[in-house]
Amino acid sequence: MSPEPSRPDVSILLVNYRTPALLARCLAALAAAETRATCETLVIDNAPLDEAARELAERHGATYIRSERNLGLGRALNLGMARGAGRHFLILNPDIEVAPGALDALIVFLDAHPAVGIVGPQLLDPDGSLQYSARTFYTLSAILLRRTFLGRLFPRAHAVREHLMMDWDHAEVRDVDWLLGAALLVRREAVEDVGGMDERFFLYFEDVDWCSRMHRRGWRVVYLPTARMVHAHQRASARGLLGRGQRAHLESALRFYEKWSWVFYLWKRKATEIRTVATLLSDLVFLSVAFLAAYITRYLLGLWVTGWSEEKPVLALGVYARFVPFADLVAVGTFAFLGLYRGRIWRDRWREFLQLFKGIAITSLVVLATTFLFTRRPLSRFTILLFFPYALVLVALGRAALRRTVLRVRERRIQLRRIAIFAGAEQIAELQRRFARHGTFGYEPIYLAHDDEARRAAPPPLDPIERRLRLLEDERIAEIAVFEGGGAEGLLERLLPRLLRSGLPVRYVPASEAFVHRARLIGDFMGYGVLVLGGRSPHVQSDVKRALDVIGALFLLAWGLPGHLVRRFTRRGPLTVEETVIGGGGHPVRRRVYAPGAGGPREAQRLRYHYPALQSVLAGEMSLVGMTPLTPEQWERVGEEYRRDPPEAPVGILHPAFGLTEKAAGYLPELLDGNRHYVENWSLGEDLHVALEALRRRSASREEDA
Repeated sequence: MSPEPSRPDVSILLVNYRTPALLARCLAALAAAETRATCETLVIDNAPLDEAARELAERHGATYIRSERNLGLGRALNLGMARGAGRHFLILNPDIEVAPGALDALIVFLDAHPAVGIVGPQLLDPDGSLQYSARTFYTLSAILLRRTFLGRLFPRAHAVREHLMMDWDHAEVRDVDWLLGAALLVRREAVEDVGGMDERFFLYFEDVDWCSRMHRRGWRVVYLPTARMVHAHQRASARGLLGRGQRAHLESALRFYEKWSWVFYLWKRKATEIRTVATLLSDLVFLSVAFLAAYITRYLLGLWVTGWSEEKPVLALGVYARFVPFADLVAVGTFAFLGLYRGRIWRDRWREFLQLFKGIAITSLVVLATTFLFTRRPLSRFTILLFFPYALVLVALGRAALRRTVLRVRERRIQLRRIAIFAGAEQIAELQRRFARHGTFGYEPIYLAHDDEARRAAPPPLDPIERRLRLLEDERIAEIAVFEGGGAEGLLERLLPRLLRSGLPVRYVPASEAFVHRARLIGDFMGYGVLVLGGRSPHVQSDVKRALDVIGALFLLAWGLPGHLVRRFTRRGPLTVEETVIGGGGHPVRRRVYAPGAGGPREAQRLRYHYPALQSVLAGEMSLVGMTPLTPEQWERVGEEYRRDPPEAPVGILHPAFGLTEKAAGYLPELLDGNRHYVENWSLGEDLHVALEALRRRSASREEDA
C-alpha cells in the first residue's frame, strides 16, 4: 500500500477572466519567486474565449479548472478551495506579481501566529509606489466619495483618508479591518470555521465580507509589510460617471449592508409586516386613483353624450372629499376580512384576484347603498359603478407590481431570509440537494452540523451551545430549523429552550414524522413536516418596554436632578461608585449607585438603586422594572440548573426581590423563582405589579427600621 502523499503548504488560487497576458506574467513571477514551501497552483478559468489559459496552466504545471460561464469571483474561489489540498490558501488576482521571498514571509508569519486567519502583503503599484490595500470598514460617506463623481470634487476628504488609512506609513505589522482581496494568505482552519467567500457577491465586497466574518468569529486579519507584491491595479469601479463597474460596486455595497446592517436585519425580521403595510398603502393609493378615474370618466362621458344642463350640474370633486376616505376604509376593512393581507395569499395569484373581485364588489355595493343617505347632496351612482372596474384593475396591477418587485429582489439574492439549520451531516447534505433542485424560496441557509465542534486552535473553542447561539447574532439569522437525530442526542435538550427564547421562528423536524401530521401546530419546510414552535419576539425585550424605559428614565432624571446637584456640591469625596452584578443570561452588568454616606445612611439606602442607575437604563443595560440582579457572590451559590439555563431579560431598578434582604428566609431561592416567573409571565401589567409590590416592600421595610 503506497503512503498517503503529504499535504502541500499552500494552494495558490488564480481566477482568470479573459486576461491571458496578465495570467502569463503572474505565473512567470510565481515560478521566479522560488519559494521554500511546497505549493500547488490552481487556475479557475471563468467563461474562457479560447484555450490560452489552459495552455499557460499546463506549461507551468498548474491544475486547470474550466467553467463554461462566469461564476463570479467568490464562487470561483470557493470552487478552487474545495479542490485545493494545501494547509493554507493563497488568493491571487492575475494582475499580481509575487516578489521573491514574499510568499515565504507570509507563510512563516501565519504559522507563527495561530490566531491569525488572514494575512496580506504590502501591495505596490508598478512604479514602486505604495498601494493602500489595508483599509477600515466602509462608511456611507466613504462609499459615496470612492464610487461616485463626488470623489473627484473632494479628493482629499477626511472620510477617504480614514478609509484608506493614508495617515499611517504602512511600514509596520498591524491588525486591520480588511485587506484588498488581490493577494491574501488564508488559513485552512479559518476557512473551515468561517466558511468560504459569500457567493452572493459576484464582484466586489467579497473580501470585505470575508474579513468581517473572520473578525466576528475571533480570527485576526493582519497586514504584513515585509512581504511585498506588485499589483497592476485597475479601478474599473471608478471609471465613468456611473459605469458598469460602479454599478456593480454599489450593488455589492447594498448586498453587504443588507447582510450586516441592523436596520436591514430588523427589516428581514419584520418582512411580513412591512410587506403587509406596503400592500395596504398600495391598495389605498390605487383605490383613490380608481375613484378619481371614475369621476373623470363620468365627467367626460357626460360632456360627450349630452352635455350638462343647469338643472343637472357636474358635482365638484370637493363634494367627494369625505366620501372617498370612507370608501377606502370600507374597502380595506373588506380586504382584511377576506384575508387579502395574509401572507399565504401572495402564493396564489388567481385566488388573490378572486378575493379582490369579491372585496371590491362588496365595497361598491356598500358605498352605493350609503349614497341613499345623502339626501341633501346626492352623489353620482354612475361614478360609483365606474369605480368597480377601475378599482379591480388598478388594485390588482398595484399588487402585481409589488409582488414583482419583491421577486426581483429575491432573484438577485438581496433581502433573503437567513435561516440557521441545525441538523446532522447527512440531513444537511439532503437539504443542500433540495435547495439546489428547487431554488431558494427566499431563504439563505446557514448550516451547522450537530456533531460539528470548534476546529480552530485559537481563540479557545466555545461551549457548543454558546457557539451555536452566537451564530444567530453573528450571521443575522431571521429563522431557525432544528432537525432531530444526526448526532443531536443530549444537545437539543440544552439548545432548544435557548433557541425558543431568541424570539425567532423555530421549525422543529422530529426524527419520526409519523406524529407530526396529527399535531396541531404543523407546517412544511423543504418537504419535511415540521412543528412550528416559535415565531414571536420575547415581550420582555419588546420595543414598547424599551420606549417606556427611556421616557420614564428621562422623567425621573429631570425630577431628581435638583437633589442630585445638591449632594454633588455639598459632599466631599465620590458621590457615586460603580459595581458589577449578574444580569439576564448570566452576563455581567455594570451599574452606578450612590456611594455609602452620600446624604445620610438611610437616604443613601433609599436612593441606592434609583438615580445613578437611570443612566444605565437610557443606555439599554438595565430597565426600570426587570429581573433581580445577582451579586457575583450570589452567582457562585446558584445551582447548576439555573446557571446552565438562566432567564434572559434586562435587570431592573425595581425587581421582584426589591426590598428583601438576605436575612429573609429562603432569600436566594425566592429570588431565582421570582426571576423565572417574571420572564415567563411578563406583560405591562406584570411590570406594574412588580413595581407596586417592590414599593410596598420598601415602604414596609422603612416602617420596620423606624
